[in-house]
Amino acid sequence: MKTQLVRMLVSLAILAAGFFSATAQAQGVIRLYAGPAKTTYKISFDSNAPYKNKSAKSDYTATNVGLTWVSPIGLYVDASAQQSGSATHDLWATTTSQPQKFSHTSYLLTVGYVRVFERGGNISGFGGYKSGHTELAAPKPPFPWTKDKFDSKGIFVGMGGGVPALGGQFSGSVALALMNGKWTDDNGYDNSADTTLGYSAGFGYTYKFTPALGLTADWKYQAYKYNFAVYSVTQPEYAVQEKITSVGVRLSYQF
Repeated sequence: MKTQLVRMLVSLAILAAGFFSATAQAQGVIRLYAGPAKTTYKISFDSNAPYKNKSAKSDYTATNVGLTWVSPIGLYVDASAQQSGSATHDLWATTTSQPQKFSHTSYLLTVGYVRVFERGGNISGFGGYKSGHTELAAPKPPFPWTKDKFDSKGIFVGMGGGVPALGGQFSGSVALALMNGKWTDDNGYDNSADTTLGYSAGFGYTYKFTPALGLTADWKYQAYKYNFAVYSVTQPEYAVQEKITSVGVRLSYQF
């Protein structure tokens, strides 16, 4: 199964070079960008998981920052980070009335090739590496632990595109990812998930105030399902699903 997934991702990476990406709108530039994003994070546990059929949800405003370099020949590299800041979650809402802290941090490194057309549109393919770290606080007592940690990392490939309209540019992208996950707490629990296939999608609009200064509004969605192995004789295999949705704006300046 893993071999088939790898082959599928490699095939998509080859095909994506002829399709779309929304990362770059000009060639031979360095672009800095930053902005807030209203984000909803949800993690759900199936009936075999330690937290049987429970789910945790957190709504927060994340901070996004990034840097993009686009070469004169259309190759580009983008590095970005997202931090949740101050937030809470509702996993233990039926256990305690005290707010439980939540945090989520993610990093993304993307490499791709973009082709810009004379009329302003662009197409490209891209791939890269992403990682995430999530912490969910737990009330102690009644539990012997104070936080759960969920770490994920993996590679992705995708395609996207940009089309000029309404004085700016609409863009969209889709990607598939091979992800690994690990669940731990501060009381000795430690279990790793099998490699899984997830996906992400995004849509946005960028308006340029000047050739260098622009504003982007976008929507992004990510979904991953992690299958964890048997942890003990009393805990069979189980699945954890992670979903992240965000709507944000970011200001960019290019050199």
